[in-house]
Amino acid sequence: MLMVFAITIPHLELLQGLPGGEITTFVILLAILAILFDAVLVIALKILGFIVGKTKTTLDDRLLKVLGSYLPAISLVTALWGSLEAVYPDMVVFGNYKEFDIYITVMLGIVGLLLSSIANSVLIWYGLEMRTDKKHVHDNEVFPFVRNVVRIAIILIFLVFILQRLGFETSAIITGLGVGGIAVALALQDTLGNFFGGVHILVDKPFREGDYIKLESGIEGTVKQIGWRTTRLETIAQNEVVVPNSKLAGSTLENYSSPHDLSGVTYTVGVDYKEDIDAVEKIITDALHRVAKQNQLMDEQSIWVRFDSFGDYSLNFKFGYLVKGYVNRFSPLKAVNRELFYSFKKQKINVPFPVRVIYNRPEPRK
Repeated sequence: MLMVFAITIPHLELLQGLPGGEITTFVILLAILAILFDAVLVIALKILGFIVGKTKTTLDDRLLKVLGSYLPAISLVTALWGSLEAVYPDMVVFGNYKEFDIYITVMLGIVGLLLSSIANSVLIWYGLEMRTDKKHVHDNEVFPFVRNVVRIAIILIFLVFILQRLGFETSAIITGLGVGGIAVALALQDTLGNFFGGVHILVDKPFREGDYIKLESGIEGTVKQIGWRTTRLETIAQNEVVVPNSKLAGSTLENYSSPHDLSGVTYTVGVDYKEDIDAVEKIITDALHRVAKQNQLMDEQSIWVRFDSFGDYSLNFKFGYLVKGYVNRFSPLKAVNRELFYSFKKQKINVPFPVRVIYNRPEPRK
């Protein structure tokens, strides 16, 4: 493809009169344009750096850093093209391409690499910013597989553009890439499902790192890490459970953590039918308050007690309170059970065993 594009520089003939003629003119013009473009870019980067320094997010800092790493190459290629167009306006490369065609082709390659680096930086920023604990996490540990896939995809797209620009037939390549993309998507559907499940968790925030959650499968524990493929939980027994994000995103779960780090717990105790309901309720309430005064994990103001139901063999009372962190519920419970046991024993409150009454009726005589 032949494209006509000319650059006119005033007093160019004065430079061409120097020893060496066109070659000297080309070198001098290349140096001047390279220095000029570089100076403009340095000023522009300083201004942009001042602007992004005022923002709270680190995304613009990352993007500016990526842009700054590619601008020198863009500046040099542009200066080279401008010098060639000014000194050798009729030059044809490879028998069919003008300098401008080669310039656009090279720029497409640079822009493709630039966009792939921008996408890489955005994914790294996203992975780091959405973590509650950003310590000891390196950039290369954030979405490594997905970042590589995205970068390769962008580079392949621009490679097709470059081949089209050079006049090659690309329909077969596009078809092959489409079929290959579908095959890759099918082969990696679990991996991609886990990735987008992780994105859903990070965006919707049903829980955060440090929260105590319980899944519908019965698994419960503290969220230690939300990764791009899996989420890791630490159970009470300090075992690590690894859950795929795709399953976690589609699961019904209960989050026991709250913004105030207080979680409610509820328990049930049964007493004999012969006991006085009001007296038992007061005994339970007093026992809970005594424990709360000695246990800092228990919120005394949140204590409640109520007569709940008539059981098969007992009168059932429910009681509850707030604890500082759901994982800390066992320490107050131990003290509460101990206090209730000795209070019931002191007040002679009977906690019945399961009882079944069987009536034997004599068979009627024939």
